[in-house]
Amino acid sequence: SKLKGKGFKKALSRDEVRLIENLDESRYPHLQEAKHLFVFSYYTRGMNYYDIMKLTWDRIDNDKIIYTRSKTKGRFTVKILQPIQNILDYYKELNTNTNFVFPILLNEGMTPIQIENRKAKKLKRFNSDLKKIAEIIGIDKPLTSYVARHSFATNLKQLGVSTDIISQSM
Repeated sequence: SKLKGKGFKKALSRDEVRLIENLDESRYPHLQEAKHLFVFSYYTRGMNYYDIMKLTWDRIDNDKIIYTRSKTKGRFTVKILQPIQNILDYYKELNTNTNFVFPILLNEGMTPIQIENRKAKKLKRFNSDLKKIAEIIGIDKPLTSYVARHSFATNLKQLGVSTDIISQSM
């Protein structure tokens, strides 16, 4: 539609992603979870929020994360790079008494409606915190949970990776 316009570029450059990675958690402890989730998503080939929320420890196998994407039912294996390992180590120490990696879903017996309500609440907070992170580090682009996925793909494209390979990886 002509009315929609071109919109904003959603992808961050690799340097902008590094600014998020380097955000000082000791200065901004209230933004730590948002930073972790964004970096985790970026390094897991743009894993979406719902799949991060549902990720369980039994999906982590040594140096890999193996999961089925909720939206497409595609099966993915992601190599655990050091930034991912650091985040996993942090959440392993938290020991939330559930099998979920991230403290988004607080127990395993939630109904679908409870899961959806919790997802909506936490996703809203995540996106709000990402906007605060963007302001702190000087990124003048809208920053949302989806930007990690889009940035991963765009950064690969800028490195000359073929669109077919990028599509398969996501």
